This record gives sequence, C-alpha cells and structure tokens, in this order.
Amino acid sequence: MPRILPFLAFLLLLATSTAAASLYTGEVAVEAETRTSVAEQLEALDRVLARLTGRFDASLVSELGLGASDLDDLVLSRQLVQRNVVDEDGEPAESLRLQVEFDEPSINELLQRNNLPRWGKERPAVLLWAVIEDDSGTRFVDDPRLEYVIRDQSERVGLEVIRPLRDAMDLTEISLQDVRGGFLGSAEASAQRYGASVIAMLDLRLQEADPDAPWWTGRWRWRIDGQDSGLNHSAESSEGLIRSGLERLASALAARYAVVDLAGEASSWRVTVHGIVDEVQYAEVLRYIDNLSVVEDVRVVGAQGRQITFEVFSGRQDIETYLGMGGLLQPERRASDGQLHFRLAR
Repeated sequence: MPRILPFLAFLLLLATSTAAASLYTGEVAVEAETRTSVAEQLEALDRVLARLTGRFDASLVSELGLGASDLDDLVLSRQLVQRNVVDEDGEPAESLRLQVEFDEPSINELLQRNNLPRWGKERPAVLLWAVIEDDSGTRFVDDPRLEYVIRDQSERVGLEVIRPLRDAMDLTEISLQDVRGGFLGSAEASAQRYGASVIAMLDLRLQEADPDAPWWTGRWRWRIDGQDSGLNHSAESSEGLIRSGLERLASALAARYAVVDLAGEASSWRVTVHGIVDEVQYAEVLRYIDNLSVVEDVRVVGAQGRQITFEVFSGRQDIETYLGMGGLLQPERRASDGQLHFRLAR
C-alpha cells in the first residue's frame, strides 16, 4: 500500500481492523451460573460462518464436521460481556454473552478449502420501512422490543440496517399505504438522504387476536441493484417474522456479492478515479478499494491533477460492480483499452 501520513494511516488501519473483526466475532447468550463450554464456542462459530456465507438454513459447523479440535486453530480470544437488551415486555435489561473472536485468515482458508462463498466487507446499507397492524390499529413500527429485535438480528446476520426518523420530510414522501403495498419506488429519495443503497419494506399483520394462539403474517419487499424481490411468510410472533426476513434479505445480498476464493493468478485492472482534491480523499478511496474482499492488492501507478490511477489485482471479472456499490465511487466509463473510470461522489 502506498505511503500516506503516518497518523492517518494508523486511523485507517484501526477502522479497517474493527470492521473486519465484527464480521469474524460471534456472540451467544449464556447463563451466569453455568460455565461456558465447547458447544457455545461452536455456536458462535456457526453464526460467523452463516454471516460470511449468507447460509442461515443449516449448521455449517455440523455440515463441515467441525469440533473442539478445530477451535484451537480458529479462535483468537474468548470473553464474557454484558449487553444491554430489551426484554419481551419492552423493558431495558442485561444479557450475559460469550464473545468469541475468530482468526480471519483461518476462517477464510476454511471457506476456501470447502468451496464456500465469502461475503466480505462490501455490505450496502439497508433502509428499512416497517408498519404493523394489530388490535391497536395500523402504524409505523416504533415498539422498543421490535426495534431491538431489528437491531439485534441485523448485527447477527451482518447487515447495516437504517431505520428512518419518520420526520416531516419522510412523511411527505412515504405513507403507511406505501409500505403496506410494498411501493419501493416511493422510498428512493429517502434512501438517498439516509445513504442507503438497498430499500426494504415490511408489513406485519396480526391475523388472530387470541393471545393463546396468535398468528402473524409478514410481507417483505426489497430492491437490490434495481431488482425487486421479497418474502411472504407467517409465524406465531412478529419477532420471528423480523428475524427470518432479515436472514432472507442477507442471503439475497450474499448471493449477489459473496465470492468463492479460487486459487489462481489475479487479473490486473487499471482504475482511474477523478475528483480527488486532497490526501484525505485519496486515503478514503485507497482504503475503500483495498478493503473490498474481491481485491487482492492495489497500487498507485499514476497521478495527474485531480485524478489518480490505481492498479487493482482481483480474480473477479465484474469488479466494476464492487467498486461502485458503496456509493463512494460513481462509474463514468470503460475506455477502449479496458481501463475503468470512476468519479469520487462528493
């Protein structure tokens, strides 16, 4: 990596390490009176593998035959932590968790050895609009417990989910009927305002008011790279619909962006970024490119005026998609010689 100001380089390294660690750290709830065991560590590993592959329907730990002997090579650290949660009554509470940090290169090697896809750090922000209908009427979701479930499940599956403020500007553009109807186009302006590149809408409805046998339906709709999809399902609780829906959304994103690490020589791409005016913007662009999971190496090969040309090494043929997906770089053109031109979005 080219040299930049030492202090700035330290900050970039710190931010990169923190972001990477979160993807490779798993947490599971434990009881204060009991000792943690191998089972809890393997459960934490399962959550990390699911987050990286987008596979939530089965245990990869079981499928790959992983056990206690594998943890020595995969685990970096273990500790007990207290987390603030919201209980089923909507009241603040605390939960004791076992936090296990796994070794990134070792986990990546495990996935590569088993030909499993890996969804890296390029994870677009999701703007989630949600409404609920129950015996109290129809309204935007603002229940503390459900908001906690959204936040907790988002972290578990590795999604950055943004919840709208629902201020005056929001509500002039989005109505309850828009969300219930899954009219994703109505949220495009708000998605741009919140810096999200994926729009999602959720319509929760209580179908049976009997407290002993509730029945909920959930209608999810989302838009990824201009393509609309979704999920219609039912469950005994609204929380279950939120958790399973976010898993399905994460799987859809992983199917789009996860890559299988294949052995072989990486291709070289020339990428010119226009509109860089100072070293802070240069460092931001360099960090962004270097952090993409599809990028094996990046070098600066030229600079002129407000443009810098990078040589990017990657095994992917559609690298343009990954360079442009974060919104930082806006694609301009592909030259006749194959060189890619982007503009810094500022």
